Amino acid sequence: MEAEKSTTFVLVHGAWHGPWCWERVSEHLIARGHEVICPSLPCDNAEAGQDEYLAVLEAALRGRSDVVLVAHSMSGMVAPLATGNPAVSSLILLAALVRKPGSALTDDGAAPLAEPLQKAVARAVVDESGRVVLDPADATDVLYHDCTPADAADAVRQLRPSANTVGAQTCPALPERRVPTTYVSCRADRAVNCDWNAARARELLAAEVREIDGGHSPFWSAPEEFAALLVELA
Repeated sequence: MEAEKSTTFVLVHGAWHGPWCWERVSEHLIARGHEVICPSLPCDNAEAGQDEYLAVLEAALRGRSDVVLVAHSMSGMVAPLATGNPAVSSLILLAALVRKPGSALTDDGAAPLAEPLQKAVARAVVDESGRVVLDPADATDVLYHDCTPADAADAVRQLRPSANTVGAQTCPALPERRVPTTYVSCRADRAVNCDWNAARARELLAAEVREIDGGHSPFWSAPEEFAALLVELA
């Protein structure tokens, strides 16, 4: 069998998460001969906005080429802005939120979010810094409902407070440079309204849409299968 071409994946986490959420997928990608970089976005810093997020992505891309940039959930608001970097060869948006240039995600009201997350956020604690702290039961139900109880608990204990600073900021113009883009929509997603966001990704980024079974976090519930999908889409 012909060996897979080695690919560099930059895997970017969403709100409440960190690089840890890609551990299971990374193991499978590395075992197949690929390179994996998992940057940490400052989502727990309410003063950090899209400029700081983009600086993290640019640092991860520095000195690299032919990178497949993978953005989950909240990070979909900033990843398309990084495609102007020539290191990026393609973009994969996983259950991602997609902003329209000239407006903020908050201008879209509740439409980008699935109803269970809307309710969970309404019940959540907002700390003194303005960060949202999800109730563990809500986090399990919304983000990890299709995982085993043990796996869900392992993930939820690692979540951190997250600010919606980027969501309230106006999206700038998208880079003139465009790359092949795929929107991966999760059929049982309880966090993101994937149909709504996929339609916007088609409109703005000419994205192809791929539907998969399962909930919002396939990197945790089905890491081997999701790693294989990333390789297929790369």
